[in-house]
Amino acid sequence: MFFVPSQICGFTVNLNCICSIFMIRMKVIFQFILITSLLLSAATAQKSIYKPHKIAGAEKKGEIITGADQTELYIGYLKGKNIGMVINQTSVIGKNLTLSVDTLLKLGITVKKIFGPEHGFRGDASNGATVNNGNDPATGLPVISLYGNKHYKPTPADLKGIDIIIFDVQDVGARFYTYLSTLHYVMEACAENNVELMILDRPNPNGFYVDGPVMDTAYRSG
Repeated sequence: MFFVPSQICGFTVNLNCICSIFMIRMKVIFQFILITSLLLSAATAQKSIYKPHKIAGAEKKGEIITGADQTELYIGYLKGKNIGMVINQTSVIGKNLTLSVDTLLKLGITVKKIFGPEHGFRGDASNGATVNNGNDPATGLPVISLYGNKHYKPTPADLKGIDIIIFDVQDVGARFYTYLSTLHYVMEACAENNVELMILDRPNPNGFYVDGPVMDTAYRSG
């Protein structure tokens, strides 16, 4: 006896044809499942870009201790030397948020000059505004502007008599902030004039985000 499914179904087809149709349908279903899985994976990966990544020890509760706050690690090295400081209103030490230059002066460190980035040493200048040289009324120290009159890089005259430059400025990881460019120029000047450079680290609060368009190099600056 030979069983012919086409007669039962009421069409004129054979067993091979039914098997082929079944396989095609299975392939379509499998492809649909695969594409759906890939799309979901891509969406999840894209979404994760805009969320902070977990790092080792991130779950542990505790305060971040900035480089400037760890005075016991560098005060001894600064004593007896002439110091220049690249700082602004973010350069604070301790829970009272005391400006770092005031703290170092109280600890007996000889600070000779202050170098101010964009917005000025006290952070009271607007975006892109020319900041001129001057003197800090609180400490009497000379303040050399590294943002204004095309004076972006300390000159040999600026660094004369300076043993160590301390760079302590908070950044936020945005390309249009000029503080990283200022650090670049300071590093070059220190290397060219045989002046030591001490960078007091302040973690980037947006360090786990990558966003925005790729820079058009025709508009590169800094």
